[in-house]
Amino acid sequence: MSPILISGLINLETTLRVDGFPLEYAPVRYPFFGVNSTVCGVGYNIAKALATLGDAVRLVSIIGDDDAGSLARHALAADGISDEFVIAGAPYTAQSVILYDPDGRRQIHVDLKDIQERASPKPCLTAPRRGATWPCCATSTFPVPSSARRGQWA
Repeated sequence: MSPILISGLINLETTLRVDGFPLEYAPVRYPFFGVNSTVCGVGYNIAKALATLGDAVRLVSIIGDDDAGSLARHALAADGISDEFVIAGAPYTAQSVILYDPDGRRQIHVDLKDIQERASPKPCLTAPRRGATWPCCATSTFPVPSSARRGQWA
């Protein structure tokens, strides 16, 4: 089967368990085992899910040349996803913080850094398509040239 091409965000996500909303001020809190960080992002999540189901995937994304970007590459390798088209084309990797309470309510804070101002290098938009099934754009915030949005991928 042809690999599925996925273009989307990879970011470092930190979750924080809180007692409830609104959040009452306290200078320090100790939510033991309530703070967790993981690599995620819509592009990464879709690629991981498809790879877990046994599909071949090609992920195109931009990460930062920082520790979070290194964590992303490590997670991709652990999940058996190639990082060939994951480019360290920004100084910093996008990050998010999600506060959640026992009732399941959540508040998401997303810092895309300057990812929306960056474009993928042209080889990352043409080479991964070769032999791949129809591209899947996993998020509207990921930079895709207007020619690609019009279906003119060459």
